[in-house]
Amino acid sequence: MVGSDESLPLGRVSGAVFFGDGIAIADLQSYEVLVLDAAGRLLYRQGRRGEGPGEYVYLAGIARHADGLVTSDAYHMRVTRLDASGRYIGQTKHRSYAYQMPRIVGAFGNGVLLESSERGWRGSSPAGPMEIRQPVTYEIVRLSDGEVVFEGTLPGQEQWALREVYNDAGNMAYCGESVVFGRTAVSAVTDRYAYLADTDSITITRYDEAGTAVEVSLEQPRESAEADWARFVIDTLRANEFISECGLRLLEDLPARPTLPAFSAMLGGADGLLWIREYPNPLQEEVVWVGFSEAWERKKRITVPVGMPVVDIAEDRVLARGWGAHDEELVEVYPLVR
Repeated sequence: MVGSDESLPLGRVSGAVFFGDGIAIADLQSYEVLVLDAAGRLLYRQGRRGEGPGEYVYLAGIARHADGLVTSDAYHMRVTRLDASGRYIGQTKHRSYAYQMPRIVGAFGNGVLLESSERGWRGSSPAGPMEIRQPVTYEIVRLSDGEVVFEGTLPGQEQWALREVYNDAGNMAYCGESVVFGRTAVSAVTDRYAYLADTDSITITRYDEAGTAVEVSLEQPRESAEADWARFVIDTLRANEFISECGLRLLEDLPARPTLPAFSAMLGGADGLLWIREYPNPLQEEVVWVGFSEAWERKKRITVPVGMPVVDIAEDRVLARGWGAHDEELVEVYPLVR
């Protein structure tokens, strides 16, 4: 567990990956990358706030690449390359996004996959609450020169009502809920490929570093959603002490999809597999991740608690985000038990 020790606190974690025998963590709040060994001891720090090489203003993620690491600065619109020790090698500027802050999904070959989402929509609709899926933009950028070799969009998270409204004081505030059993865009990167999909379908598109696409559809039966599950989700949201008055009003008409999504997440593991997370019903306590080879063979299956936010999977370990007793951010490593 990293972050619980006062000698090595974490500010705001924007990414973490297995790296060698240890882990590497991107801390957005401290503008630095932390490289730790298998016992959690700090080996190296890289980065600080600034405009120069190896410095960051908005450290928006980290990924493995060959024998080193790649980080993303969403403010400078550039990716930075680090060696096997976490030391600065070089950087590549990529094109600017309008009103978007891209994060790095992963790096493979001479490319990196970047993801950026729309920030929201302003004002209240005279028609009342509505379902909106703001697009998620994906780009494959060449590490060597910053050129974009692929650009595409997928529909993002299904939202009920508007994200940006104004309160009585004239200040903008968040208002909106996710549709119960809603769909969203997901992405992952393994050593050689980038993967894009929508959880509404088990169809996954794979891209190589040149942006060439291959589409694969896997058999996945649709499970009907039960009315009791939808009521449980809505009641749980209503019991949240931090929900706004606007959010409470939205819950009265919050829609629920009649079937569960085909799956809920993807990630490229340190073991080279593409991992796909099933979509659990709200009463499940555990959820299954299945690891696929490049030939789409099911190679591994692991079970973790539903609430565990997994960020990487290795041969014998799972890397997850966590929070301490005082809401401090943690990065945790769990052994896989056969």
